[in-house]
Formats: sequence, structure tokens, C-alpha cells
Amino acid sequence: MHMTTYTCPRCGSPSTAAGCPACGRGPEPLLARLGELDAVLASMPATLKSRAAVESERIEVLDGLRETAARHLAEAERQAHAAPAPATPPAGQQSPPVAAGTPPQGTTPAGTPPQGAPAGTPPHTPGGQPPHGTPAGTPPQGLPAGTPQQSPPASGLPAGTPPQGLPAGTPPARAGAPQPAPAGPATPPHGAPVSYLPPRPMPAQARGEVGSKTVQTVLLSLGGLLVAAALIIFTAVAWRNMGNGGRAAVLGGVTLLLLAVPFAFKRYRLWATAETFAALGALALWCTTLAGYYLYKPPGAEFGPDSVGAWTAGVLAVLAAYRGAARLSATSWTMLPLAAIGASYAAASELGLAVILLLTTALALAIAAWLTARYPGRYARSDLWASRFLTCAAVVAACSAGLRAAFGLDDPVVPTVAAGVALLAAANLVGVGFAKRLRVSLTGMLIAASAAGSLVLCAWTLAVRSDSGELAVPSLALLAAAVIPFATIGSRDHKWGFALALGAGLASLAVFATVAFDAPDLSAYFVAFLAARLLAPRLGEPLGVPLRIASYLVAGGTALAACFISLGALATLWWGADLAGVFTWEIPIVLVGLGIAAVLLPVRFRVQGAALAATFAIVSASILLWTDDPMRWDAVPFAGFVLCAVIGLVTALASRTLAGRCSGWVALAVWAPVAALSASRAETVDPGPGWIPFWLNATAAAMLLVAAGAPRRSRPDRVLASVLAHVVAGLAAAGAVFTFVEGIWEGTGERLLLPAQFGVYTLALAGTAMMVPVRKWGYIIAALCTGTAGWWLLLAAQEVGTIEFFTAPPAAVLFAIGLWRLEKRPNAGSWTTLGIPILIGIGPSLVLALGDGEPARRVGVGAAAIVVIIAGLGRRWQAPLVLGSIALAVLTVNELTLVWDHIPVWIPPAIGGIVLIGAGATFEKRRRDLARIRDGLKAMR
Repeated sequence: MHMTTYTCPRCGSPSTAAGCPACGRGPEPLLARLGELDAVLASMPATLKSRAAVESERIEVLDGLRETAARHLAEAERQAHAAPAPATPPAGQQSPPVAAGTPPQGTTPAGTPPQGAPAGTPPHTPGGQPPHGTPAGTPPQGLPAGTPQQSPPASGLPAGTPPQGLPAGTPPARAGAPQPAPAGPATPPHGAPVSYLPPRPMPAQARGEVGSKTVQTVLLSLGGLLVAAALIIFTAVAWRNMGNGGRAAVLGGVTLLLLAVPFAFKRYRLWATAETFAALGALALWCTTLAGYYLYKPPGAEFGPDSVGAWTAGVLAVLAAYRGAARLSATSWTMLPLAAIGASYAAASELGLAVILLLTTALALAIAAWLTARYPGRYARSDLWASRFLTCAAVVAACSAGLRAAFGLDDPVVPTVAAGVALLAAANLVGVGFAKRLRVSLTGMLIAASAAGSLVLCAWTLAVRSDSGELAVPSLALLAAAVIPFATIGSRDHKWGFALALGAGLASLAVFATVAFDAPDLSAYFVAFLAARLLAPRLGEPLGVPLRIASYLVAGGTALAACFISLGALATLWWGADLAGVFTWEIPIVLVGLGIAAVLLPVRFRVQGAALAATFAIVSASILLWTDDPMRWDAVPFAGFVLCAVIGLVTALASRTLAGRCSGWVALAVWAPVAALSASRAETVDPGPGWIPFWLNATAAAMLLVAAGAPRRSRPDRVLASVLAHVVAGLAAAGAVFTFVEGIWEGTGERLLLPAQFGVYTLALAGTAMMVPVRKWGYIIAALCTGTAGWWLLLAAQEVGTIEFFTAPPAAVLFAIGLWRLEKRPNAGSWTTLGIPILIGIGPSLVLALGDGEPARRVGVGAAAIVVIIAGLGRRWQAPLVLGSIALAVLTVNELTLVWDHIPVWIPPAIGGIVLIGAGATFEKRRRDLARIRDGLKAMR
């Protein structure tokens, strides 16, 4: 196995990328990369365009190796400068012995140039003699006889690289070939004696903050800018004082000089200066050409946009030829702004001339791009990018010619041409997707992107000029297809880029059929969807799946447009809006077709897709039928909305996705109130005041029960259905309030409908509480609240004023629930389970019984308090005993206050004295009794 050897950047000896045997250097990544690039160049044909990029990278690697070699040399000089001078041996004392192969003190190692000599200079010996110990004319040790002695090549170049001036491509030395043996490292190994160091170098000058290359670039740039400004100023202003001949002579001479000077500078290897003058020469040629035409234009000729565009195109052609001869990168870059100026003036010319000039400009740029890529100059990487931008500019100029031609068309054909350009732009975007998938070169990607961007811009411009609303959809689709793939350029998933481009193409195709053949809008989109969906399975990768996605996007957009139009038709039903020309029988027909085509959707989306299409098809058809004869078909919208609600319920129960089930419940919650509102406006189905809210409330109750007990339910859609049922029930209750108040005021039977609504919904809440697996108490509390509200409304409707009718039933129900909870959870305590129902049942009646109230109420409250106390004592419940005792005590005090006036004045003091004496006499016993009573109360629940 042969291994390429390169000059070591540390010692200058032949070495490999893995290491240097002479100085002990380890692996060098730059040498390894250089070997890879040499191998790639050896396998690439010399005519391949991408070879320039590899050569440019090789130059960068060589520059890096030179910097590495310079860094090693500076380190050696620093070590030599820091080492002390060797002591001179006394007279008569011999110097220490020198190791074999070690150069004597004061000399540099063999093969290493002395300090200050450039790399590649042979070792210096006095009088041109060979080093000490080597006879004159004898090659160094390790070289074959007759081999000429040569110094190592410059650091950073491969061993065996020909000297400057030899043709590039000379192969480097290979392992196994005769190689000169290294005479020793350029820097001593670690730990070598001080006496072996090279002579102390001169102190290095301090490095400036700005590099010499930066200074050179700034000086040349500023100088070129000033000279260019001087040329423009002279052409525009300063030559007024000269005759035509003098002006032409000055401009021509300066232009020829500026175009010729770069060749001389290239001969003396002043590459950057030559590039500067090449750019100035290109600018001077353009100024001279325009000025010469202005001076010697034919009589009657005008100096207008067509003249500037034509002469600029000619200058670009000359500059392309000049670039091929001079091989200077600045010429290519200067052509770009000149082309932009010339194309702008050319576009302002007459139609035919403008197209010709733009195409000529594109041709000149294309030729310049080919020459720049085929014959790179000193700065190969700059030439590579210049050729890419010139190619892109040529593509843009050619597309601009087509756009200018389109602008000259008559107005009737502009929409058709705009649709065709949009279709072409979509096809080009698909091509960009293919280029991205195939990972073509950067130049190819730039060309494809330039063409696609130009066509998209043309499509947008023509769409605006056509003033046609149909072109808005493909224009937006093209924008999305152009922006999103470039925004996600790092992604490896090319599916959505293809899908958006194909979707834009389908939209453009539908619009083309609309504007060219006057096809119905939605029908054209539906046909495009159907054709694409049926064609997608027959296409392989990479277009099969993206085309199917694009067809779904088109179908979704079509359905969305039809649905919005159908919703807008509700304004026709309720407010008499006029949608003539937009709302036609095409809407339900297309929606029916989309509903049938839902079988082409993925299985889990078929139910909701068909339901959506069927719902709005029914809405649009029913309203269209009603608009034909409102008196005859006044009940048709109501029937259609009821059917839509049923479809929503079926979707909520049958859909395989959570989104589909949730959308079904939402549809039911929307169409049920809409149907109720439609029924109130239809004389045929209006059941009378108050009945529509009642049936809407019954719908909400059924919705709640179905949501709780339906199969295949999940928690999110069940919760959503419950919330929507509450909302619908709230709307029904709000709609019945006015009827309830009116019924109470007038004494009609409609006043009972609102309490009935609450009763129905209470039953639904109770049934839901029994069916749901968790959070039963929420539904139980809600049922108690709605049931209590319904009972109170019923009492108010019957004009019942006795408070016990309002409080006793809720208290009894709560008391029963508390007893049930105490049986299930004995540790719950009587205060949390029985306290509230006792307060609700006794409290309001006790308040009304205070004072000189009704005797029956006072007796009833006392009896209820005694019953509560007995229950508390029997079951050892604390809350009934305490609350009953408090109520009985309050009631007893109230009764005493009622007979206070009939008691003699001496009885109260006597009773008080007896009580105090008795209390004092039995204080200790009473304390024990109180403690026992307190302990007994604490022991109760």
C-alpha cells in the first residue's frame, strides 16, 4: 500500500499525515485533508465544473499549512532566543564531543535554511562548500549517488511538489520511492543540549493590529472607488469644456488603458491590483460606450431607455469575452450591477425591443457564467460564486423577458396567461423539490431557485394586473409553496415541499379552467381534487404521497369555501341579504360530491368528512329551496337544521377520532338552537309561546344523558358534551324567562313551562350522576340546585306563599342524602351531612315563628325541634341534638316573652334567689354533671 508523503510543516522533512519520523510530530489534520483533496482531484475529469471548488478548498488547506509552518518556525526562534549562549571552552581545552549526525555548533541542521532565508533555500556553507565532514561534490548521507542535493520544499506543500512555475498536477512523492534521508530535524528534539540550538535570531518585529492583506484590500477598494467616482463625474460633468473629439479620445484612451493594465499587473503577480483595474475598466467601458453614443448618435435618434438597454447589452457581451481572456474575477462581479441597470432600462422600452434586449442580456450573462466557471482565475472560489450569481441573473433576466411580454398582452387574455404562468411556477417549484431531494450542487439549486422565484413573482404580478379574484387562491398557494420549503431548508422531510407545490399546481389548473373555459369555480377545484386523488396511488416516490396530501388540501379548501358560503346564506334566511351569483345550486352539488368522495379519505377521517359535507349540503339546499317560495317551504329550513343536528349526534357517536367526536358534539350544540330559532320563524311548525325553549331544553337533557351513557366515549369529549349541554339548557332557560313572567302576569298556562324545563333537566342530571363513573357529587349537587330552582318556580307560578313549602322539600331531600352518606361513611360526621338540611328546614320557620307569630307555626317548629333532638339522642348525633336544642330553647324563650306581662312582679326575684341558692348548694355535683354532659356531647358524631 502506497502512502503519500508531504513536507513536514515543523521540520521540513518528508513525512506522512500520521506523523513525522524526523521530529516526532503527531498526526496533522490539514495534511490528511490535503491527501483527500488530492485523491478527489485525481479522480475528477479536468473538464468538470465542480473541480474548481475542490481546487479552491485545496488552496485554503495549503494556506493553513503555511501558517502552521510559520508558527513552528516562530516557536523555534523564540526558544533559541530564550536559551543562554554556550560557554567558550578555555584555551587548550577541546570542545565537547559531538554526537553522530549532529551538526556542529553554530551551524543549522542539514537541509534547513539559515535564519531569515526563505523556505526552500539550500543550507549555507562558507565558500559554497558542503557541510563539515562531507566532501565537495558528494551528496548528503542517505541520498543515492548522483542524486542532486536539494533543500526541502516550502512548508505546507506536499513533498515532491514542483517549484513555482512548473505545471500544477505534478504528483507528490510516494512512499516506497527513493527519498532523500532527513538530515535531522529543523528544531532539536525535546531535551536536547543547549549547545545544539541554532544561532540566536534577530528580535521579531511586533505584529500590527491590522493585517497586511486587510490594508491592501482597503487601499485597493478605496482607490478603485475614487477612480470610479472620477470616471462618472468626468463623464457627466467635467467634459463639457472639451470638444467631441477630445472627450472621445480621453474616454477611449482611459478605457483602453484600464482594460490593458491588468495584464501587466498579472505578469508581475499583482493579482489584487489587477482585479481592481479590471473592475474599473469594465465600468469605464460602459461609461465610454454610453457617452460615445450620446456624442455621435444619428440625427433624430433619442437617448432613451432603449438606447441604454441596447448598449449595456453590448457592453456585457464584450465584458464576457474580456473575462474569458483576462480571467479576472472582478470583471464577472462588475457585470452583475451593469446587467441590473441595463435590464431595468430595457424593460422600459417598447414590447418587442424590450424582450429582445432582455434575452440578449440573459445570453451575455449565461456566456459570462460559463466562461467564469470554465476558466477560473487566481481567486477560484470567488470565480465559483460569481459564476453562480451570473447564472441566476441570466435566469432572472430571461424570466423578466417573459414577464415583459405578458405585460404587453390585451386585458381579456391576461387572466388566462396568469393562470398558465402560475401553473408553470408550480411545476418549477416541484423541480426545486426534486433538486433538493437529489442533493444537486449549490449552483444547480441556485439556478432552480432563481427560476422558481422569478416565475412566482411573474405569477403574482400578472394576477394583480388581471384584477381577477379567482387568481388569489393560486397566488397564495404559490407564496406558501415558495416560502415554507426555504424556511425549512435544513429538514430532510421533502414531503410537504412537494405537497405545497403540487397543491399550488392543482389550484392553478382549476383557475385556468375557470378563466379560460368559464368553468364553475368550486366544480373545477372538485374535479382537480378527484383527479389528483385517483392519480396519486399510481405514482411512485417521491410524488405519490405528496400528491395525495395536495389533493386533501384542495378538497379541504373547496369544502371550507362552500361551508362559508352556506353560512353566509343564513343571512339570506334571517335578514334578507342578497347573495345572487355566489349562492347557487353548485354549492350543495359540490358538497354532495365531497361527501361521496369522503371514502377516499383515510378511514379514521371518513365519518367527519362525510358529516361535514352532508351538513352544509343540507343547509345550502334547504335555504335555496326556501328562497324559491318562502311561503310554501317555510318549514324546510327547520327540518334541514334538525337533520344537521342529528348528523352531528351520529358523528359524535360514530367517529373514530377525538377531534371528530368533539366536532360532532359542537355541531349538535350549534344546530339545535339554530333549528329552534328557525322554528320560531316558521308558521307551520311554531308550537306556540314557551314550547320551543322547552323542547330545546329537552334536547339538552337528552344530549347530557347520551354523552354520559354512549359507548366509545372518552373523558375529553364527554366533558365537552356536558358543558355544551349546560350551555344549550341555559339558552333554553333564558329564552323561557320572558314567557314565564308574561304567564304569571296574565295567569296563562305557559307559566308552568319554565318549572317543567328545570324538572326535566334535574332528571337528566340525576340520571347522569348514576351513569358517570367519577365525580358523581358534582352532578348530584347540580341536580339539587336545578330541582330546588324548579320547585320554587313552580310554587311561584302557583302563587304559594307559605315558607315551609319552599324549605321543607329541599331539606327533606338533603336530610335523606345525609343519612345515606352517614350509612356509607360513618366517619363523615353529622355536622357535614345533617347540619345544612336541619338549618334549611327549621331556620326560616323559626325566624318567622319568633314574636307573636302564627300559633300553628310555633307548635310545628317546636315539634320539629323535639323530633330532631330525639333523633340525635337515639343515634348519638351531635348536630341534631345541638341544633334542635338551640331551636327549642329559642322557641321557649320566645314563648316566655309572650306571657311575661301576666306574671306577678315578686315571682321572678323569688325564682332567681331559689336558683342561686340551689346552685351554690350543689355546685360540686353540678360541675360533675356538666363534665359528664360535655363528655357525652363530645362522644357523639
